[in-house]
Amino acid sequence: MDFGQAFTGIKVLAVARIVAAPFAAYQLALHGADVIHIENPEGGDTARSSGNLRTPFHDARMAHNFLAYNANKRSLTLAINTAAGQDVFRRMAKHADVVIENLRGGTMARYGIGYEHLRSINPGIIFCSVTGYGQTGPKRSDPAIDGVVQAVSGMMSITGTPETGPLKSGSTIIDYTTGYCAALGIATALFQRTLTGEGQAIDVSMLETAMTMMGGEVQRAISAGETPPLVGNASGKGSYVSNTYRCGEGYLSIAASGPGRREKLWKALDATDIPQDPRFATDAAVAQNMQALDDEVERRLAHKSATQWEIILNEAGVPAMEVIPLARAVHHPQLEARRFFHRFDDPQSTGLPPFAVPTSPYRLSASPATIHAMPPRLGQHTDEVLAQYGFSQDEIAQLHANGTV
Repeated sequence: MDFGQAFTGIKVLAVARIVAAPFAAYQLALHGADVIHIENPEGGDTARSSGNLRTPFHDARMAHNFLAYNANKRSLTLAINTAAGQDVFRRMAKHADVVIENLRGGTMARYGIGYEHLRSINPGIIFCSVTGYGQTGPKRSDPAIDGVVQAVSGMMSITGTPETGPLKSGSTIIDYTTGYCAALGIATALFQRTLTGEGQAIDVSMLETAMTMMGGEVQRAISAGETPPLVGNASGKGSYVSNTYRCGEGYLSIAASGPGRREKLWKALDATDIPQDPRFATDAAVAQNMQALDDEVERRLAHKSATQWEIILNEAGVPAMEVIPLARAVHHPQLEARRFFHRFDDPQSTGLPPFAVPTSPYRLSASPATIHAMPPRLGQHTDEVLAQYGFSQDEIAQLHANGTV
């Protein structure tokens, strides 16, 4: 029997913008949920025009950030900051399963469309709030974006080198991970609802997500009261030959911190003399001569390219990969073989140059993630969605006339 995808039939109202909450909603949309991306009629989701790079996508208000995690959704414009818009939202929420929102803490409640308001008309509603610091505590109403959360979480304090000082990640990794956390919370709540029939509120914090991403380092800070030092691309104290090394051409990341892997590495490099050197013969000796060891490894790598060494070391059972630019990484044969990206190659149907979007990093054998529709244009499905939620043609016309949609 074909049951469709995991979230087929689940209706999601997403008052979601920028990254974390839209990314959470995208995870549900990949698995069959009907996600309505609710945008302000004046401008829509700011991700549509984010970034300084002028491209045809940006000019069409379909910028790269928006394309990346909004496929399979439908766009509805709705001014939820107005009484009329709030009435429309409540009417839709009565028939929805999930609300995802990432407005500043307390905003939805102030609009009369928070969890307590909606559960009174729909006891099964699952209401997921994504904020920087959570719905409680002294910073519950403070604004937050990924970079400042990387700062306050301590993540920046363990990223970088002594020369650079603290650095943030090149990607907004807390945004994306928070999206995954929110999606897991929603999936859990949906499962719980099958047992109880009741919905619930979900409070997702970017700060707490960041802490969960640094489990070992956080435990060290709690237990020992110390912050790990900045070690750049190395693995830190007690771990060696686990760094990024210059080759004859390019750079290679090698992870051979265990004795067994180092033995394989020395053989593959034809460098079995290295562990015989008194400077590197014991862990204590290496601790005093770490830079000299890294220099010696680089000297052995200098006669081949990073691409060549990657093949040699992988065949020897040593984890090692060339450091490649992102523009090349997205075309990696491994990703191509697994069809990780879904391509939209027909400009006639999309109105845009060819592009591709990431799908799911996990594979379900019976109900895999699928993409059936490109990210929506602003307000593309407004009338269609309102009609499906029971609004008459006259009501829809009036909502357009008064600027509510």
